[in-house]
Amino acid sequence: MNGWVLSVALAGLSMMVQGDLDCARPAQSRTYIGKLRLAEFEWAEDVHREAMWHAFGRCPAGPRQAACRAEQQKRFDAEWQKTKAGIEAKYKEMEEDFEVRCRASVT
Repeated sequence: MNGWVLSVALAGLSMMVQGDLDCARPAQSRTYIGKLRLAEFEWAEDVHREAMWHAFGRCPAGPRQAACRAEQQKRFDAEWQKTKAGIEAKYKEMEEDFEVRCRASVT
């Protein structure tokens, strides 16, 4: 699936999730958010790893191969840190929105 389509699908899922979160069952709702976070991390990691292996395959054979792979590894590690931070921020915001909505419903 192309990255743009998946991004739109994940955004739509995120909006649907907000409606599925139940303030009367906060522990289950937090568990649900945690499962979604884990699933997105696993998917992103798989995509990232595949892209990195493709990049390794483009490295020239011979003496420059090790340096090329090290350079690609460094680049992909930096990208992965950004991706992880984005996923964490997304789910932290989702949890905070849930907490705010539930506090507002109590008052």
